[in-house]
Amino acid sequence: MKKVTFFLAALLIGGMMFTGCKKDDPQPTPTPEPESKTAKVVYKLGNSTMVQTVSDCFKYTFSYLGADGQMVTVNDVALPWTSPELTVNLPFTAKIEGQATFNEADLPDPVIFGQLYYLYVNGDEFQIEGGLMTTERDAFMPYIADNPDMLKFSYSKTIE
Repeated sequence: MKKVTFFLAALLIGGMMFTGCKKDDPQPTPTPEPESKTAKVVYKLGNSTMVQTVSDCFKYTFSYLGADGQMVTVNDVALPWTSPELTVNLPFTAKIEGQATFNEADLPDPVIFGQLYYLYVNGDEFQIEGGLMTTERDAFMPYIADNPDMLKFSYSKTIE
């Protein structure tokens, strides 16, 4: 009887060992977060390699979209002007808008006006629409009266 009891006890303990051991579920492999892509953005207003430059009588007031998504306003700037380098998360929609103002008494002859604005992304230049015009001083005021938006600009570009 001792042998049977010992045998049954051994079977019972062995059975408990097999049923009591449960395989651990494998740990789920975490899905890596996609890497946040960034870019270095710089806005510029002014002259590139052109020989012509905007007449000194013009001052620019404009706003540009900062890295935090808020518009930054800059008042009464003579050209050329360059923003600080911004580190932005992609995609990012760069935006700049504004206008030039002048004092009629300060107009030279001839008057060179317009805007040249650039967007640099990671050091690469994108020429943005804009340009310069030249006219005689006497023709400038009637031209601006007929074309009041000639001294305004607005541009946006999505960088991916």
